[in-house]
Amino acid sequence: MWNSSVTLITGATGSAGSTPTFLSSPFDVQFDQYQQMYVVDYGNHRIQQFTLGSNVGRTVAGITGSAGSTRGQLNYPAAIYIDSNDVMYILDSSNYRVIQWPLGSQLGSVVVNGRGAGSTLDKIGVSYAMFVFNNTYIYVSENGNHRVTKWTISNNNLGQLMAGGAGAGSTAERLNSPWGVYV
Repeated sequence: MWNSSVTLITGATGSAGSTPTFLSSPFDVQFDQYQQMYVVDYGNHRIQQFTLGSNVGRTVAGITGSAGSTRGQLNYPAAIYIDSNDVMYILDSSNYRVIQWPLGSQLGSVVVNGRGAGSTLDKIGVSYAMFVFNNTYIYVSENGNHRVTKWTISNNNLGQLMAGGAGAGSTAERLNSPWGVYV
């Protein structure tokens, strides 16, 4: 039977904010091996970490309210993955890149693209979802390019087309603004 009761963990229904207890357009949630929760705080350009039982977040990537493209900043992050080595992979949507960011570090390293938006296979377009496979490949669901690309973490120079890419559409070889990917 469906449990219809909801427990609010952090933030406030209908209210956005940038303090440690508020979020602005949260996009994704992941848990690490220690059961700490990480929230992609899209509107505040940051990743917030929440300890079990606490509604107070701590910024672990990005700078609250400050969009940017340096290795210490994020610009509308959209998705996150945390591996068993305590490394975050962050889809930094408006910088058209994926950043590898070790927990506890002040800086990340670009592992996918980082060369600006585009539709050629050396760039990614507007994206809101990714999937990290075996800490080797990153699949990016490119909403704006109507495609899914696969990138090798050790060589981010060129992505491989996995699906779509021939423009928006509903035929077998086309995708229309994909928002998710799971491998």
